[in-house]
Amino acid sequence: MFGDRIAELTQDADGVDVVFEGGDRRRFGLVVGADGLHSSLRAMVFGPHERFVRHLGLVLAFYSVPNEFGLDRWLIDFQESGRSAGLRPIPDPTRAMAMFSFPADDFEVDYRDVAAQKRLLRERMTGLGWRTPDILAHLDETPDFYLDQVAQVVMDRWSSGRVGLLGDAAFSSSPMSGAGTGLALVGAYLLAGELAAAGWDPEAGFAAYEARMRSFVEANQEIGRLHVRSRDVPEPDIDYESEWFTDLIQRAINGVELPDYAGVPDSGAPAGPPIILSAKP
Repeated sequence: MFGDRIAELTQDADGVDVVFEGGDRRRFGLVVGADGLHSSLRAMVFGPHERFVRHLGLVLAFYSVPNEFGLDRWLIDFQESGRSAGLRPIPDPTRAMAMFSFPADDFEVDYRDVAAQKRLLRERMTGLGWRTPDILAHLDETPDFYLDQVAQVVMDRWSSGRVGLLGDAAFSSSPMSGAGTGLALVGAYLLAGELAAAGWDPEAGFAAYEARMRSFVEANQEIGRLHVRSRDVPEPDIDYESEWFTDLIQRAINGVELPDYAGVPDSGAPAGPPIILSAKP
């Protein structure tokens, strides 16, 4: 179901009743929220964003620009006074990806208000040297502008009854971890596998999924926080040769087991009602 979103959700021991903004009403065996950092489903079921979203004091922006800068397979990054502007190649050699970052103790711009985000970016980049003015000159014409806070989602649990969360909605590690896509893919594999292995019993399946993922998630979130800290402090108090740091890296890379789930029912034929993914923010 595309182009719609959940307006109301009520669950009981046997299922979940969902009312969509378009007016449809349906009942499901499970609801999985995979709607990102600003998850509306998370807010609906678990509580307001402020309880779970941890702003790390940095804002990132990206958008594509014509490659009038002679960029050829190189990533270029210019940093000054805590701010940065950069360019990186993309598959289309006639264009490049612009990248900006700046510190921000708070972030009150609506993530859906693109015009306000562009004004903020211009304000914060004022006076930054290098080719920054030339890159910003393409800001209004770009088709793919993105700006948001660097933030993590920290929750005590990722499920409530028959409703569960996946990816950034449950455990955003922030772009500074370099692990967001990997966590989402591994999480999706384990969630599907553990639900199937539990005979599509939500309590058992969600609990097993979280037990397998939790340490892996926490290690990658710590990597994200350390990366942000290292940008702020010229010589951060981190012993990169310590046993603690080595263990952290190992857990962040290899800290999760991926069973083959041989013999479990196919996800296309669960023993119960179908699953719906809430994929629209």
